[in-house]
Amino acid sequence: MPQYIPISGTILQIEPQNTISSQDCCSLNLTLQTDSQGPVQIILTGSTYVPGCQPLTANSQVTCFYSPLAPVPLIYPPQYRALAVVPTPNGTQVALDVFTWVPHNSQFANPGDTLRLNLSSQTDFSLPNGQPFAGSPSGHLMLVTYHASTRSIPAQATPDKIVVFCGI
Repeated sequence: MPQYIPISGTILQIEPQNTISSQDCCSLNLTLQTDSQGPVQIILTGSTYVPGCQPLTANSQVTCFYSPLAPVPLIYPPQYRALAVVPTPNGTQVALDVFTWVPHNSQFANPGDTLRLNLSSQTDFSLPNGQPFAGSPSGHLMLVTYHASTRSIPAQATPDKIVVFCGI
């Protein structure tokens, strides 16, 4: 089972998250229109990672990642608490997983070996706070942004940017 599940769509609405039990002024509720599930509610908290801390807007294409182990209320539309929300304009793909170095392939691979990364000198490594990452990313949770992948099994991609999460 993947550590984080992606869900992609178009933001229809963004509003403050208000519940009867608490007035949580630090959370937002995104209404996302997906192709596969229809409307979905995504909860953003103050700790949800958004690359570059850029504001999200209605009509933007995004991919949200949530934990399949997190509790989910049994309501419609479904409601997920996002770990990360990444803008994904046309042609942009993202993956959030733990990648490890596979020496015999000279590539990084995710645990299910469904995606292998071909690093180039152009690949930008950083920490979530935007600072450069200088260590070995193997075994760390990584948010990988790329534009094209092979149709082979496993798929191979050359990432444009990799954000390395240490300690998660």
